[in-house]
Amino acid sequence: MFSRCKMTILVLGLLVACSSGYAQSVRISYGGTSGYNVPLWVTHEAGLFKKHGLTAELILISGDAASIQALLANDLQFANAAATTPIQATSQGADAVIIASSYNLMPYSFVVHPDIRSTADLKGKRMAVSRLGGITEFAARLTFERLGLGQKEITLVQAGPDGQRIAALQSGAVAATVLAPPGLFAATSLGLKVMADLGDLGVKYPSAVMVARRSYVAQSRATVKKFLMAFIEGLQVYAQKKDFTLDVMQKYARLRDREAMAKSHDYFLKNTTLVPLTDPVAIKNALADRAAGRKLEDFFDNSIVQELIDEGFVEKVSKER
Repeated sequence: MFSRCKMTILVLGLLVACSSGYAQSVRISYGGTSGYNVPLWVTHEAGLFKKHGLTAELILISGDAASIQALLANDLQFANAAATTPIQATSQGADAVIIASSYNLMPYSFVVHPDIRSTADLKGKRMAVSRLGGITEFAARLTFERLGLGQKEITLVQAGPDGQRIAALQSGAVAATVLAPPGLFAATSLGLKVMADLGDLGVKYPSAVMVARRSYVAQSRATVKKFLMAFIEGLQVYAQKKDFTLDVMQKYARLRDREAMAKSHDYFLKNTTLVPLTDPVAIKNALADRAAGRKLEDFFDNSIVQELIDEGFVEKVSKER
């Protein structure tokens, strides 16, 4: 009997030891090759998820709507996305919340065919966006407002990722599109023209956010905290180790032009939020007419990032790098 008890205790001890070293598996989506996805890639490639006790799988899902659907179906734990889709989902009662924001400006330029010489030339033409209802449509409509174009004076068409939109613009199938680096630099190198830079307008908008299910944050707060610790440390690597970051960009975006990648990195870095607190003003801008009767805090939760600030973690990793 005594021998059996000792054996039971030994087995339980082994189970506890194994569980203490167990790495929690998480699945994280990203929506494409635009520069605001790079900090997530860098975090993964630098081994920071593993460092903080997570086994992470990065999954490319084209279109934020599909990512949020997968998140809500519990096929993902986190989604790196523009805020447009998760805000829309939350406003309709979905269990989604923004837990971090690394880019709170609009990083798009309004790019036109060389034959377009003025705003008047755009009237009656077609414009390509990646996906109707997504951030590129929001950027397009914001540009119309700034350029004095009526919302019905140009037709929006869904044309897919950067490469396909650039090809459509080159061929003359569309007259304009909106692009963020590195696609922006690829387009201008082909002779396509920038008519307006939304980044220069300083419009606050949550262009790169981390999204989770609010119920998951409540039930698995320790895991979410580990995820954000890794991501915050990854942002520091992104900012301070340019050559490593460019290698990561080359791997994921499959670009060969290192100079264009360096320009893309510099473009995004100058406005990247290394302490990824979500800006309430950016959320308010993204909400637009969906804000009626809703508190801004319904859409984002800064509590874990703030906790990491208060505990000294953010200051510690910024000094270590």
